[in-house]
Amino acid sequence: MTSIVRFIFIILFSFTPFLFTSATSELFEIPKMYFVYLCSLFIIFFHLLNWIRGKTPLISKNKITIPLLIFLSSQLISTFFSIDPHTSIFGYYSRLNGGLLSLISYSALFLILSVYVDDKFKQKIITYSLISGLFVSTYGILEHFGIDKNLWVQDVQTRVFSTLGQPNWLAAYLCILLPFALNRFIDSKKAWPKLFYFFSISTLYTCLLFTKSKSGLAAGAISITTFLLIYVIKNLKSSENRNFAKVAILAALFLFLSLSLNNPIKNYLFPPQNPPQIDQNSTINITPSEDIRKIVWIGSVDLWKRFPLFGTGPETFAYSYYWTRPASHNLTSEWDFLYNKAHNEYLNYLATTGTFGFLSYGLLIFSLLFLMIKSLSFNSFNLAIFTSFISILITNFAGFSVVITSLFFFTLPSLLSKPSPVSSKAKNKAYFFPLFIIFIYFLIKLLSFLVADLAYNQSQNIQSSAQLILAQNYINTALSLRPQEAIYHSQASIIAAKLNQPQIAATHSNQAVTLSPTSTNLWKERAQVFSLLSLSDANYFTYAIDALQKCTRLAPTDAKSFYLLGKFYDAASQSDLALQNYQQALELKPNYDHASFSLGETYFNQKNYSEAKKYFEFTLKLAPTNLEAQNYLEKITSLYPESF
Repeated sequence: MTSIVRFIFIILFSFTPFLFTSATSELFEIPKMYFVYLCSLFIIFFHLLNWIRGKTPLISKNKITIPLLIFLSSQLISTFFSIDPHTSIFGYYSRLNGGLLSLISYSALFLILSVYVDDKFKQKIITYSLISGLFVSTYGILEHFGIDKNLWVQDVQTRVFSTLGQPNWLAAYLCILLPFALNRFIDSKKAWPKLFYFFSISTLYTCLLFTKSKSGLAAGAISITTFLLIYVIKNLKSSENRNFAKVAILAALFLFLSLSLNNPIKNYLFPPQNPPQIDQNSTINITPSEDIRKIVWIGSVDLWKRFPLFGTGPETFAYSYYWTRPASHNLTSEWDFLYNKAHNEYLNYLATTGTFGFLSYGLLIFSLLFLMIKSLSFNSFNLAIFTSFISILITNFAGFSVVITSLFFFTLPSLLSKPSPVSSKAKNKAYFFPLFIIFIYFLIKLLSFLVADLAYNQSQNIQSSAQLILAQNYINTALSLRPQEAIYHSQASIIAAKLNQPQIAATHSNQAVTLSPTSTNLWKERAQVFSLLSLSDANYFTYAIDALQKCTRLAPTDAKSFYLLGKFYDAASQSDLALQNYQQALELKPNYDHASFSLGETYFNQKNYSEAKKYFEFTLKLAPTNLEAQNYLEKITSLYPESF
């Protein structure tokens, strides 16, 4: 059984980075998270069998256990007080990572891995992790040269993401592996291993540069520099200084790659002589990511101030951020993006789990760092663990944990553990049967969740191709497996509305907002449902307006919600209320050309041509290519000159 547990751990570290598929509703994180759950379930089962048979202790004696349990208790309490307990337990749907179940899974992996590690197994984990990283980074480099450029909407050649799904996530993963590759290269005695690990370092770092991730490059630079400096300092008194030549070779390699390949480091040190030309006619103005993060961080702190003790619940940021979202977010290029994380792991915990969650997370981190720093005197492998962990802390500051970074965050400290003594006392064999039944139950439940997501994804895809009856069958399958999933009910309501099934549509929409009442997305989808139903019965339009009114209350600084409400009031011939909401949208987002145009159009229909002219002219300042605004102005000028 011991060999089985270790084998599953190797599978976990080897294959998790590779997994992505279009069969699930989200390509990258959902398949990775379900794979972690599956591996965790088998690891827990076989570990408990070992414990029952008296082959291993239940958990090893570890100084991190208490801080870890305090952290888990904070997440549990925050979930109890959550504004959306379902989301807090299972995680935000398109991510899953970060929900209570995922944290329990990672914690179990840490506690169990600590029981099974020995020097040989530690090295085996790192070997397979490095091999996986080599394949991932090789694919990332090929991506840079266009191997899959036609498969993605994103410009993947400019910023690669390989099998991780986002450049910053790939960069964080590569930063975790680089210190271990450095350690292997420096410690290698034979020529072939030296060449292999030198090639691995070159490949990993080249791919890191191609991500153009500022946070990743900063984390990589700090962790690599820290590793090399501490290694040199600790070996200055050693009589064997031949490894210093390897350090010099590595420093030269990093310097050469950083200055020869196009990346933010090179561009910062040597700004391009001919910067790319900006299209003067373009209305697109990309807001720097750091400016957007600062706005989101302000909203996160304000959210914590409103819920200082236990926050709004793990993984509820996508809902609660709208309550304190700064109006200045409307002036960024990502103003209508849904932010399901604070883009700072620490502020994310502060906002969603409050002071208790934030402090317990900090206690866990400092406990881990203390343990790692104490171990630095032992060997360079422990130094690699320390600097790898440091890179995670840095990338988490400018972003957030995903499945692969969370997996390493919780399991890297286990590699510092010493082999646990074997327990010799077997437990009662009667434990086997209930353990097996519980294992089968959770396995079936996990597989049903995965099948439900596959059906949900099929429903979304088929709905777009107008095979609505088949789409309805798929979403009903998903609901039969997960009847408490609000987004499934919302999807079912939209399909039923398109099929003109008002009773079914209304029932599912009611269920969706009952299960998740703070999700602005669900309220907007509810407005869409009743808008569709109103085509056959005008009375339903009132419910659509009510849904958007709820949106504006949940998101008082979201300009788009007010704009949409204005459009619905316009459609209901309530022009005065439409004007109020368009004005509110324009106040929140002064460069909102659609709101300005709608104001002009509404005033034109009211025959208030002077006001209409003002807003059409303003629209053209914001969007010079708006032909409709130009046509309205020409019509006003030619047909109603007496209005001025």
